[in-house]
Amino acid sequence: MTSAFVLAPETTIAVIGAGRLGTVLAGALRAAGFDVRGPLGRTDEAPETDLAILAVPDGAIADAAATANSTKTAHLSGATALDAVDFSIHPLQTFTGTEPPEVFHGIGAAVDGRTDDDTQLARDLARALGMTPFTVDGRATYHAAASFASNFVLTVLDTAEQLATAAGVENPRETLAPLVRQTVDNWQRGGANAALTGPIARGDEATVARQREAADDKALFDALATATRALKDRA
Repeated sequence: MTSAFVLAPETTIAVIGAGRLGTVLAGALRAAGFDVRGPLGRTDEAPETDLAILAVPDGAIADAAATANSTKTAHLSGATALDAVDFSIHPLQTFTGTEPPEVFHGIGAAVDGRTDDDTQLARDLARALGMTPFTVDGRATYHAAASFASNFVLTVLDTAEQLATAAGVENPRETLAPLVRQTVDNWQRGGANAALTGPIARGDEATVARQREAADDKALFDALATATRALKDRA
């Protein structure tokens, strides 16, 4: 019987993938006291290490795993299965590539493993970086939730910025940001239904119609208005 892989300060870790997340992750792992190689490009020769963490696009995971020269392999995808790796750890955060190691402190991380020991290893790694690990029942559903909470929010905010600019608002991002932050705070405290305000919440369809007329992307406006009406009517 082989012994379980134990994460320790002397564990050698290769970070494969030198994009935004790989760059930040390598720095955070070093700050946590691990012996880190990388971040390495996908075409670089993989060094022999205890653990290889694949910070690569989902479509490149299988090839990167095949060339990893490590006892254990992990990927950082929230949606991809574990067919090519031993475990996964998905930091529930957005990255630009310039964040300090502390960016991982206090955030959630979806973890999974092929075996109970692998899942525990993922949990240990998440905690070593300051994250709170959790498991999910459906990877695709979870990843869709993350996209709604981040990517799709940016689509809506970009539309808001364009409309504010068209209305002559100076510095629209700075002007709208306090509204966005308060909305998120209200949602966090009480949920979307309790936080909902505005003409749809009041049943003021005349104002909604004027807003629609002013919107360039009426398809997006209609989709969001329909979803917001459903939110208002939710018990």
